[in-house]
This record gives sequence, C-alpha cells and structure tokens, in this order.
Amino acid sequence: MQHSRATYIIIGIIVSIIVIVLLGYSDILWLTGYYIINGILLVSIFLVDLITNPYIYPIFYWITYFSAIIGVTTVFGTLLWYFKARKKFSSPVKKSKLSAVNLIFIVIIGVIISQLVLSIFQRELLYQISYVLFLVSVIFLGIRSIVNISTSLAYRTKTKELESRPLVSIVLPAYNEEKVIKKSLDALVNLAYIPKEIICVNDGSTDNTLKIAQETATNKTIKLLSKSNGGKWSALNHGIKAAKGTIIICIDADTILDQNAIEPLIPHFDDPKVAAVAGNIKVGNRKKLLTKLQALEYVSGLNIQKRSEAYFSKITVVPGPLGAFRASVLESVGLYSGDTFAEDADLTLKILKAGYKITYEKRAIGYTEAPGTILDLGKQRYRWYRGILQSLIKHKNLLFNPRYGVTGFFIFPWMIFNGLIFSGFTFFTLLWLFVLMFNPISGFVVYRPNPRGPPFEPPRGPPFEPPGRGPGGSMFFGFSEETLNQISAQPKPELVIQIDFFQAIPLIYIFWFVFFLILEICVIVYAVTVDVKEKYKLIVYIFLYKLFYGYLIDTIRILSQVEQYLRYPMKWETATRSGVTLH
Repeated sequence: MQHSRATYIIIGIIVSIIVIVLLGYSDILWLTGYYIINGILLVSIFLVDLITNPYIYPIFYWITYFSAIIGVTTVFGTLLWYFKARKKFSSPVKKSKLSAVNLIFIVIIGVIISQLVLSIFQRELLYQISYVLFLVSVIFLGIRSIVNISTSLAYRTKTKELESRPLVSIVLPAYNEEKVIKKSLDALVNLAYIPKEIICVNDGSTDNTLKIAQETATNKTIKLLSKSNGGKWSALNHGIKAAKGTIIICIDADTILDQNAIEPLIPHFDDPKVAAVAGNIKVGNRKKLLTKLQALEYVSGLNIQKRSEAYFSKITVVPGPLGAFRASVLESVGLYSGDTFAEDADLTLKILKAGYKITYEKRAIGYTEAPGTILDLGKQRYRWYRGILQSLIKHKNLLFNPRYGVTGFFIFPWMIFNGLIFSGFTFFTLLWLFVLMFNPISGFVVYRPNPRGPPFEPPRGPPFEPPGRGPGGSMFFGFSEETLNQISAQPKPELVIQIDFFQAIPLIYIFWFVFFLILEICVIVYAVTVDVKEKYKLIVYIFLYKLFYGYLIDTIRILSQVEQYLRYPMKWETATRSGVTLH
C-alpha cells in the first residue's frame, strides 16, 4: 500500500501541474485548481484504504451493484418509452426505417456481437478495450468536474450599488399561455425597480391569453401588442423593436420574477463591454418528485455551469426565462433569429462573436414552471438539445478561430466537449460496460451459467475478501489466480442461470463510482450553499438524481441529437401548463 500511495502522490503532483498550467487564467484560479487537485488526491488515498478494507468493501460493493442495475433499467426503459412517446411530440417522426431508437439498438447489438466474439477469441483484448473506455470516461468526467468547480470557486460576484436608473423594457412573448399569463404580468407590475416599461406580445394565441392579458393590463403600466403567430423569436423581436429602454429584459410567459430581480442586473452594464447578463433560474413548481429533481439539476448543474462561465465573462446561453441585454448590442447583432430552435443560445453566440462580455447575476431570480410529466420533460429537452446542436453547427466557424480569442479557443470547444463529446462518449461507454456486465461468458458479469449441485455450490453474494488480494497476488479483472484455478477445478454436473452479483467486479470500478458519488454530493452541497434563496432539503434527492434522473436525461439528449444528425423535421414543442406555484 505504501508503494501505491507514493504512486498516487506522484501522479497527483503531475496532474496538478498540468491542470494548473492549462487553467492558469489568474492567480486565484491557479491556487483554486491546485487545492482542488490535491484535495481529490487525499480523498482518493483515503478511499483506496477504505474500499480495500474487508469489512467496508461489501457495503460499497452492494451500492455499486444496485446502481449498475438501476442504470441499466433506466437506459433501456427510456429507450422503450421514447419509442412510444415520440409519436406524441409535435415534431413529426421521419418516415424511415432507421429511427434514433433503432440506431441505438443497432449499436447495442453491435456491441453484444463484438463482445461475444472477443470473449471467445480475444478475452484479454475485450478487457483492455473495456478498461480504456472506462478510464477515458473517468478522465473526461474528472476534467469536466475540475474545470467547472475550480472556475466556479474562483468566480466572485461584484456587488455594486445602483449609480443610475436607466429605463428598462421588459418583453414577455406569449402564445397560448392562459394559465400563467396573469401571474407573470402581475409579478412584473409589482417589481421594485423604477423606471420600467412592460411589453406583452401576444403571438397569435388561440386560447384566452389575449383576453386575460387585456384584463390584466387595464389601469396598469403594461403595453399590450398583438401579432399573427410567427414563433417566440419573432414575438421577442416585435417587442424589442417597440421598446424604449436602453436595457432590454426578456422573459418567458411562465416566469415569475422575484420582486427585486431587476436591481442587481443594472450595475453590470456600467462596463461598456458587457452586452448581456444571465439571471438565476429556479424551478417554482416543486410539488412533484420530477420537478424537485429538475430543481436540483438547475441548482447543481445549470447554475454552477453559469458561475464557471461567468469567471471568463463568457456565459454560453443567456436563458429565456430571464436575460438582460444592452439594447444597442441587440440591434447591432441582428436580434433573435428563427433558424434554430434554441433562439437564446443562438443570440448568445452572436453576442460572444461580436467580442462582448456576458455575465451572471445570482441575485436576479426568476421562477419558471418545470415540466410535471416525463412526456413534457422529454418534449422540452428535445427542443433544448436539438436547438443547441443547431446553434453549434450554425456558429461552427468559432471553433479554434484566433479572431474570437478566448471564445474561439476555449469557450466554444468547451461547449462542444460538454454537449457532444462528453455526453456521447460516456453514453457509449455505459452501453459497453452494461453489456459486459450481462455477458454470460465474460468474467465481468451480473449473471452467468454456473455449475450447481453436489459436490460444488457456487458462492452467493459479494466476496468478503476483496478481489485480487488473495495469496495468488495476480489479478484477472478482479479474480486472483488462485481463485480462478479453484473455480476451473470444480466439477460441472449441471449448468443453470443464477444471479451471481458481480463476483468479478473490479475494485477500480467501485472506487471511481464511490469517488464521483462523493464528489457529486459535495458539488450539490456547495451549489446550494453559494446560491440564493435555496433550500438544503434538495440534497436528499441526490441518489435518485444520480441513479435515475441523470441516465434519463442523458438518454433523451443522445436520442434528440441523433435525430438532428438524421435530419428529422422539427416543430416547436409545447408543454402542458398548470400555473407556477412558488416553492
């Protein structure tokens, strides 16, 4: 173990130097990255000792085992659900024999066949491929986590007092929003900031949206505009063109702004290079388990990412529920466009291309209504993921383009890594490892044919002596040489399928699973702590978030992106509204 610790320390120092050089944007980030890397190193050494303890090992063993089973069930369950639910989306299903789900299943079948062939003829190569895939995924996850956490920690909000109060124009586009429009408009009227103008744009609604908006606007400072349906982007542009303010705030029709949401946004524009400020979006309807999981995602995922990007003043998506813009910059870059289904991401990239800064303000809070059903969640994310991919393709000339500085060399490649490379590679690795676990002739299995009956009864449950630490010393993917010899020498009177609970699960898999579980818990605690008006009770959903929700969202992401690659036709996806209830 002393030799292992020395190895870990040497590797940790080398990795620390590399990461610090790569991320050394300033002294603060330099020190932050250094301490994070060394903290991870110390935790790793502690975990190695803990996991290899013969009394502690079974606990982590069972946690890892059940987590893998839940992951397998969620991924395949989501694939089957998507195959049926996809017909309920507004976007038509392409009339082709090759659908996104079929393509994923073809990949799975290909993985199964290749693993069976390798299991018979090149078992060592099978394990080497599996180890490389797993190791690269761990490295990707480590890089992603370290970059996001270190830059988030290094970011500091600059609190300034209001030196002036420019006229702010708030633009709210609405299409068939009768259930939420009144609450949203009332919240705008009650905002503490003055002077302001409120512009509500009815985008050809076919329900009572216009009628309710007219009733709400009576005797109130609301300018109501109405136009034929042209999409959210056109309604936003219609309102912006009618606005008189020097700062334009765009929100969604289901957004309820905190009474003091506007004041913190204004001082950011004292810097003439700042063109936009992203608000802090929170889930308002936290009555269902699904919406609570989304609330956790917003706090620990989306908002932490914004803090990270804000360190560079390069927010990559100013969110539709709450974003503030300098009116002159909107005019210069050409307002919103309708050639993608993520008009907010598209506009943000246009602003970054123009060389401006985009910052984040955590005190500017907007409560949004999250989808209350998995079907509505699938529709929302379908539009998000396809729309963002469309925006990345549209602005592909940003990639490593020296003309755009940090945006071209780091921010845009980071968007591609996070949204495409990391998610795609990790998803494929999960499929590969899941198939490996269920391969009955592999040494790394959940179940496999086993000899049964006298005089041999196969062991049940997890081994209480950690694999690879027996007298034999050598390891074959979790088995000591002595254990393998004993198993091969047993008589085989009968073959039956029997649950064997990963007798061959490698310690490295358990180590990294537990390590990143602890890391995610720490990130969530940190995210809730540094956020504003957030509740610690969200932390209790961490395990369900990791074991179910994460796999669900990642699978929907991959399927949505595959449909974009296959050039499926697309329409705007709408979710069922119930009316936002603040948590």
